[in-house]
Amino acid sequence: MGGFANFALSFSIISILTGAITLYGYGLKMGGPLEMALGWPLVSLLTLPVAASLAQLASSYPTAGALYHWASILGGRGAGFFTAWLNCIGQFAITAGIDYGLAEFLAAMLGMPPDRSHVLRVYVVILLSHAILNHLGVRLVGKLNQLSAWVHIVGVLAIVLGIGFFAPLRSPDFLFTRFTDGPRPYVAGFLLGLLQAAWTFTGYDASAHLCEETHDPTRNAPWGIFLSVVVSAIFGWALLVAVTLAIADLPAAAAADNPFLYVLRTSLGPRLGGGLVGLAMLAMWFCGLSSVTSNSRMLFAFARDGG
Repeated sequence: MGGFANFALSFSIISILTGAITLYGYGLKMGGPLEMALGWPLVSLLTLPVAASLAQLASSYPTAGALYHWASILGGRGAGFFTAWLNCIGQFAITAGIDYGLAEFLAAMLGMPPDRSHVLRVYVVILLSHAILNHLGVRLVGKLNQLSAWVHIVGVLAIVLGIGFFAPLRSPDFLFTRFTDGPRPYVAGFLLGLLQAAWTFTGYDASAHLCEETHDPTRNAPWGIFLSVVVSAIFGWALLVAVTLAIADLPAAAAADNPFLYVLRTSLGPRLGGGLVGLAMLAMWFCGLSSVTSNSRMLFAFARDGG
């Protein structure tokens, strides 16, 4: 795969549309609009040095093992073994969380009863679709990852522009509103709310796991890691600000089962809001596909190295 496809893989796993839908309510409840305005940029700035460090290592040691291989070189075999298993467990958890979250949304949109058995059936179908496509080869996956990047970018722009043109907006001062739904001090709530962005900025090491299938990996993989964080930081902040400014009733939005969906549907109407949610669900499917891609390459490298 080329440089853009390598970038698209990490960008798709970060998946600002997936994180915004599943984690927006958490951040809003913990820190309110101020969390949306300042929390995301703060975590983005703290994530960039980490991404730059990983990019530097990827440029020097471009192997599918990535994190655990680098840990072995820098800290010894024990550090590499420990890092490999942490990475492996984390990737399994990320993939499961993404696809199960999508299954819940998809089952609801298909009108299925809201019980676990139906959600699990949809979940299995989603996982199988990702496994089959990854089995068909890296060329197909590379093209799908490139499409995924554009789906994410177009999806964010559609939501931001849709809100900007069709939704009644609050004044910019609303972004500095402090709100937390519990008895905790606001500072504690704000700090807990930073996990919204921290949970979203994961998986950008995927560009390194695809090093051995990327043209000019010493150049393309590092840029894929770093630029995926940069682009996600910019587009993610624009998305959060736009959605937050469209909140008409802050307590009602925070109390909703899914505040992100609540804001879209109340500000844009069920038809336009529902259509944008469908686009976001497509982005979630691509996010799961990219996660399986990264996970499979890491497992391959770990097995090859005798892990």
